[in-house]
Amino acid sequence: MIRTVSITLALVIGLAGCAANGEDAAGLQAADLRFEDGPRLGAPRAAHQLIATADGKLLAIGGCVRSGCDVGPASATVDIIDAASMALIGSGRLLAAHVQPSAVALRDGRVLITGGWIDGRPATAIEIFNPATGRSVAGPALGGPRANPAVVGLADGRVLIAGGYDGQDALGDALIFDPASGTLSATGRLVTPRAGASATLLSDGRVLLVGGGRAERSPRIALASAEIFDPATGRFEAAGSLAQGRYKHGALRLDNGDVLIVGGATERDSAGKLRSVERFDAATGRFVVAGQLLAGRYKLADALLLLPGNRVLVAADDMAPEIFDVARGRSSRVDYDLGERWNFMAMVRVDSRRALLAGGYSEKGIDPTDRSWVIHLPTGAS
Repeated sequence: MIRTVSITLALVIGLAGCAANGEDAAGLQAADLRFEDGPRLGAPRAAHQLIATADGKLLAIGGCVRSGCDVGPASATVDIIDAASMALIGSGRLLAAHVQPSAVALRDGRVLITGGWIDGRPATAIEIFNPATGRSVAGPALGGPRANPAVVGLADGRVLIAGGYDGQDALGDALIFDPASGTLSATGRLVTPRAGASATLLSDGRVLLVGGGRAERSPRIALASAEIFDPATGRFEAAGSLAQGRYKHGALRLDNGDVLIVGGATERDSAGKLRSVERFDAATGRFVVAGQLLAGRYKLADALLLLPGNRVLVAADDMAPEIFDVARGRSSRVDYDLGERWNFMAMVRVDSRRALLAGGYSEKGIDPTDRSWVIHLPTGAS
């Protein structure tokens, strides 16, 4: 039987305090969310990808599947979930066992899978998974090893693959995959070599790359710099700087076109988890300090969700999710216990009323989970 929990979100300062400060208490009421246990994945997964397809399926792709976030046979599989019933209905096969892959849904229904780690080494090729057949086919070679690149679908259907880590250092080159021809071509070079940067498609079709650096070996580097890629020119240009260098953070485009940069860590890694939130102002092209989370959180790139009222659900790396209110720069804790501090979770919007949060590994034991959670969103969700 599915366990359902109704959750009312209230700002930590309390409504009485709001009224005392002259703020509209009614305006601060956050909408109700409803969490319920979702389908068990076909295997425990963390550092995986979760993709929604146009034909109503959800795909949990690859990831580490054993204690210690180790690879296993299931790292080469894809769990197929029916979005309508939220039931696990099948499994697909990848060509290789991927940990921390990047995945982008293509317009023809297939899914590009690239980057990440295969047999403990950075991936060297792309594969294309077809949900209709449950199988992958080989794509073009990346021209060299590349883990943790910044990967994002462009407005014209092509895919940008920028930077990454080659096993020795951060990369400064970038590639574009064209699904129409199945080819990969070089484009401009990054202003600063970086791995693990966030990549966000802006409203005007350009791409904002933020932070990253080199987290894979010492000395670690956490960059504060940002840059913008223009598909029309194929060039990268500097785009200002964060107040705090960070990697393993999350980024999300808001309804007004701004980009929210959430959490992450300094070069101290787990000892340097960040509560700070910054915002890229698309109108001015500058970063501004936007507030703070209730808890320092990292490894959350795939666990952010935009909610109504300019609020963002932050789900990973704490026992309870929290809601960040962009307008007020404050968070409220969700009265729901996820059971562990899950790192490298994945979350995807299913439709206007639901999202799915799945997998992750416990920070304490680095043990992946097969659990998932269906999140019922309030009316008016983006």
